[in-house]
Amino acid sequence: MSVALFSAGLGDVIRTCYLRAGYRMLGEATQPTPVIVASHNPFSIEIFRHHRNAGNFILYDLAHKFEEFMSAGLRGADISRALCDFAGLDYRQVIRGDACGHVPEFDAPDSVDSTGHILFQPFAGIASYRSLPPELIENTARILRRLPCQVFVVTRSYFRPGVTGKTIHAVEDARYLEGGNITVLDSLTVPATLNLVKTCRAYVGSWSSLQQAAWFENKPVAVFYPPDYLDVRRKTGYAFGMDRPETFGREYPRVDAAELEAFLRRY
Repeated sequence: MSVALFSAGLGDVIRTCYLRAGYRMLGEATQPTPVIVASHNPFSIEIFRHHRNAGNFILYDLAHKFEEFMSAGLRGADISRALCDFAGLDYRQVIRGDACGHVPEFDAPDSVDSTGHILFQPFAGIASYRSLPPELIENTARILRRLPCQVFVVTRSYFRPGVTGKTIHAVEDARYLEGGNITVLDSLTVPATLNLVKTCRAYVGSWSSLQQAAWFENKPVAVFYPPDYLDVRRKTGYAFGMDRPETFGREYPRVDAAELEAFLRRY
């Protein structure tokens, strides 16, 4: 029996949906198919709960086991194997292979009927350094207010402990930005949020989950990150869109307001 496996952060789950064959094959399933979702983000599973073919899914929400295995020192394939073992599934049956150009569709009960908007994600799953500094959030919002389009700010609060037990994510509160052309959406499901990426004119915000989706959807991206950020410096797979002309990437202290506004007005 085939097994679909999606683990780590929401950005990783999104990357798997776009890059690997598992998500496409779930849409074609005609019999009960095990789907393991083991994500730091407790809302990642919404992608699968609301899927049009969810009637053929056997969902395993194993976020707690992922954290347990991480704390025990497991990484990569060892975590995947341990997740399958815990669920009583055969690791050898995990769906592998590339998506081969398949562009995923996402089903949601709360999709927002909008096109041509800008999507702003100021927070990230590790709040201490990947969520935008408060001053940068306010300065970016000031720029977004001057643009002739709707702006959606997406937030979602949840508790996330780090490996040492210290809280690294909790409340995401951007309600103070509400007003004018800015609407704050603080409880939109993950698939509905991904659909807002699909129909936006540009993404702005932190180095987080939606920036990955925006790059996969070939959207203009303005993304901000800490100085000397590892993914950018090493050009990891998470930074695959950095060299695109439609990307405006800057370290926090180097975000120039006039430059950012000029970039966004191009789109």
